[in-house]
Amino acid sequence: MARQRHLPRAPITEALVDFRVVPREGLTYSELQESFSTMDFGYYVKNPISEGTFGFALPPDGKPETTAEAAQTGLRLHSQDEKYVAQCRLSGFTFSRLPPYEEWVNLIAEARRIWAIYAERLSPKQVIRVATRYINNLQLPMDVGTSYQKYVNKLVDLPDEVPQAIATFLQRFQVVDVETNLRAILTLALDRAAPGERVPVFLDIDAFVTTQLDLPTQGMWEILDKLRDMKNRCFFGVLTEAAVELYE
Repeated sequence: MARQRHLPRAPITEALVDFRVVPREGLTYSELQESFSTMDFGYYVKNPISEGTFGFALPPDGKPETTAEAAQTGLRLHSQDEKYVAQCRLSGFTFSRLPPYEEWVNLIAEARRIWAIYAERLSPKQVIRVATRYINNLQLPMDVGTSYQKYVNKLVDLPDEVPQAIATFLQRFQVVDVETNLRAILTLALDRAAPGERVPVFLDIDAFVTTQLDLPTQGMWEILDKLRDMKNRCFFGVLTEAAVELYE
């Protein structure tokens, strides 16, 4: 594993925090929309968020029946400088920082400000899931046939007898810290790489925990700090020193 430290050129394409909530009884999309109709906090509505459902049934006559429905469940808000995105949904709140990423303290400070507005206007009952997610685009300087083990710890490698040039791969784990019950989904993926260019390997770390926090509470911010520590353990544990040095 690599030594943990601040990386001034971290390969982060998106960083976010997420709270899944139990909404107050009777809350509707129209009320949510009205609650954010006044853009008095530096954000504007980019577009609505829709969720779809698909159903399949096989009735006695043997003719399959399918149904599809879509409903608007939230709003996507952008800051005026286009650096931050807030998703305010009936079922939760997601706050993300777009490139270039700055620091955790900046992300959390703005997330706390916008969450306070969300909580005041929509009055959710409980927070039932807390998460932070970081998506990294690792541009690896690799020649064709070079082993990924140079940059990624314990990535499943190819037997020597098979061709060594890899076009795509996908590796995914869900890990659990048994002492805290914090969890993380680690995904390493390569879609495709153009010849002669750096290899774009995506490292997606989604650290989360399920909980039951009655509102108002500050406990979720303490949980987020622990999830951030777990995210860092995963990031620096997955990568080798050779990989991390690329972003100093």
